[in-house]
Amino acid sequence: MVSSVPLIIYGEITESGSAVDTITVKCRNETTNEVGTTTTDSNGLYMFDLSDAGSFPSGWTDGQQITIYTIYSNFEGEETITIAVPLYGYEQNITLSAVTDSNLINYCSVQDVYDELDAKTASDISADRIIKAVQRAEGLIDIKTGTFFTTVTRTDEVHTGDRYSLDVSPDYLDSVASTSTLRRDSWWGLNNNRVKTDFKPIVSITSLSRNDAGPTETDSFTALTEQTGSGGDFIVEDADAGIIDWLNTYPRIGKRSWKITYVAGYDRTSTDRKVVSMLKAVERLTILLASKAIITTKSTGSMFDSTRDVRIGTIEIKAGALSSSQYLVSITPEITELWKELGDLGIEII
Repeated sequence: MVSSVPLIIYGEITESGSAVDTITVKCRNETTNEVGTTTTDSNGLYMFDLSDAGSFPSGWTDGQQITIYTIYSNFEGEETITIAVPLYGYEQNITLSAVTDSNLINYCSVQDVYDELDAKTASDISADRIIKAVQRAEGLIDIKTGTFFTTVTRTDEVHTGDRYSLDVSPDYLDSVASTSTLRRDSWWGLNNNRVKTDFKPIVSITSLSRNDAGPTETDSFTALTEQTGSGGDFIVEDADAGIIDWLNTYPRIGKRSWKITYVAGYDRTSTDRKVVSMLKAVERLTILLASKAIITTKSTGSMFDSTRDVRIGTIEIKAGALSSSQYLVSITPEITELWKELGDLGIEII
């Protein structure tokens, strides 16, 4: 179908059931990447004609995808349609949804970053851009601390048993023969019975298994039971440090010696004062790291298009970039202090 034939896309923009007037709405042809722009009227209505050569010089073709999207304050919305002739009119109503939070991030909200950036909104910086910056900040924090500041399930984490990963628990070294047949928390000693999980703290253990297969045999994991007062094969000796002591059926030396499925990290609903303080420090650190990343990339543009630059010979200072650098310098001491505070709270910072 030739593009000179009018094809109309129209609809209403609403938020919480009310029409939103005088906001910018955009229409993008996903094939040509051409974008048209309009503004809603007093009733929240908008309209595009894909045959308008001013906005869509390449016109339209049957089967192309068209996306309508808009951003308003801390709300945004979008709809995508596929052109299917002989239909030449498409009603696409958009209900705006809040973007102040996202299930893709954990340590702070999108709105927290907007607030840090002098109450900017989605019309200044898209929520998607902030979410990505927060995700990178969370990843850096996880890597440097070796833990999660939310609860994460680790499934079938497999470990090798060797001189570096197996240890002897202190109480095992000090133990003597026990006459008890009910409890298995004292032994003769000398067995390598202490292991550590990759991540800590341990919230709960779903399963712990020992591999009983020979060196050239297929894995044969035997599930073990946690001791709850009498009997059992293992006990969580130190949840904060991720330490488990085996009480029976000890892990062997060799590859794929044992595996575990467990929940690690920190409960974000905890009321424990230490955990609450830790999460607040992590929240602030995440906000600053995400803001730093956004300001750094945004200032790149001001270095090239600022009209308030200063030139002294071959030296040129752009005003926008200078302001950005001043902000980045101002938050560096706080970021450094927050890393230190996490260390003081017992988190090992790499």
